[in-house]
Amino acid sequence: MTDTLMAERADRLARIRRLSGFMKWFLTVVMGLVVIIGLFLVVTLCLPADLLFTADEMIDIADVERRMGDIPLGQRIAIAGLTGLAFFLIAGACWHIRLVFKRFQHIEFFDPRTLSSVVSFGRWLIIFAIVDLISDPVGSALLTLDLPEGQRSIDVTLDGGELFFLILGSLMLVFGWILREAALIAEENKQFI
Repeated sequence: MTDTLMAERADRLARIRRLSGFMKWFLTVVMGLVVIIGLFLVVTLCLPADLLFTADEMIDIADVERRMGDIPLGQRIAIAGLTGLAFFLIAGACWHIRLVFKRFQHIEFFDPRTLSSVVSFGRWLIIFAIVDLISDPVGSALLTLDLPEGQRSIDVTLDGGELFFLILGSLMLVFGWILREAALIAEENKQFI
């Protein structure tokens, strides 16, 4: 390699390290915020009215909206569980993409742990998309469970968020599998040389 090519490669690797290091710490902060906000919402939903919220505050799931004070505690705990699951899945996805950036920071592009983290990130996103898809009908049913029979509702919605996470998760899953195959081929080629 010429000196120019070596310098360009060193610059590229330095940029990759720098950006990956920044993203690793950015995702660490985001993950911390997700956990804190998720815990706050779960605890708020599980507590009786007037401790962290007023009874007149509204909660809405999909297109169903009710006053917090009108929802029995058992239903709020079930809704809190659904909320906690969503935040747990987001935090898990953040953790796995953080691991990818951590490995990229150390220039471990084709390390099996890096590729496993890419595949895991895809899986977490797909699971989140599925949970997000079913959370609207389940959440709206939980929100209206105590109402008389004619006032109960199940709201089924599909929006861009679910589709985005499903497509991105699938892309990351396939991308991880392809990189894993490329790493195996590269390893086989090294053995021939």
